[in-house]
Amino acid sequence: MKALRFNPLIKPTIWGGEHILELKGITEGPKQIGESWEISAVPGAETPVAEGPLKGKILPELIEQFKEELLGKRNFTHYGTNFPLLVKFIDSAGDLSIQVHPDETIARRMGHPFGKTEMWYLVNPVPGASLYAGFRTNFSARSYVQSLKDGTLTNHLARHESHPGDCFFIPAGCIHSIGAGNFLIEIQQSSDDTFRVYDFDRTDAQGNKRELHVEQAREALNYLADPYSRVNYTAADDTAVDLVDCAKFTSRLYRLTADFEADYSLIDSFVIFVAYKGEAELTYDEGIERLREGETILFPATTQHIRIHPLTPRFEMLETYVKG
Repeated sequence: MKALRFNPLIKPTIWGGEHILELKGITEGPKQIGESWEISAVPGAETPVAEGPLKGKILPELIEQFKEELLGKRNFTHYGTNFPLLVKFIDSAGDLSIQVHPDETIARRMGHPFGKTEMWYLVNPVPGASLYAGFRTNFSARSYVQSLKDGTLTNHLARHESHPGDCFFIPAGCIHSIGAGNFLIEIQQSSDDTFRVYDFDRTDAQGNKRELHVEQAREALNYLADPYSRVNYTAADDTAVDLVDCAKFTSRLYRLTADFEADYSLIDSFVIFVAYKGEAELTYDEGIERLREGETILFPATTQHIRIHPLTPRFEMLETYVKG
């Protein structure tokens, strides 16, 4: 199998900015773009293959056709035709709502195959930007409801200043919000289930407030303080740097100034590259691809080796896969 590129799903939002447009070189259409869904198999929001003989096909169709060649044997056995990941760029010119995502138990009760655990990699936040992730101290469902009534919820949340290269792990159940001025890559389970707790009383063009999901969030929330949302890692050039390694996905960071040989012979999974700086030539078992900032590519599980040759002084990207 050859590598696959997809047409991203560009999403205008009330809190979006122009970073995604600039990164991708998009000059027409709405200017407030909050998200670019790079690779998605979420029902109703699937990204189609962009080019080649498989152009127009979506991931469930591809998995049905190629099975373990695309997903890997363990992943195909476990997930079937449900592709397990969703990859995004997110640009928050304004604050996102305070929210929480369900775990597998709640999601399956809703009839959905996945909970929503995710991670954020901060590409280029503006000075002074911040985000919320988790409670400052142990909380409770009763205190949560009371804090919404008296308007003090944010006083109980852990606020983090955000800087380029910061990484945050947000497991299902963790209360969170991406603040204004953050531009990031999000890797998550394949789910769009979000329980909105508070939206700062914003309204759309028609004066309508967005729906809140206070009771669903009350059940989904993990009320224990979690000091481990910020991922501690040591950045290094010309090597693969581990970011997140959990049951849902693995992610690594590459900051390359020289050629790098990536070996996937022991990984029984597809591999996704998300580029955010520079350009590189990728030589793999089935051919050669170029990948530039703002682009995403998926290599099938049959890919064993990829030689990454930077075409710019620096090439930076995230890598993600699922161990199965």
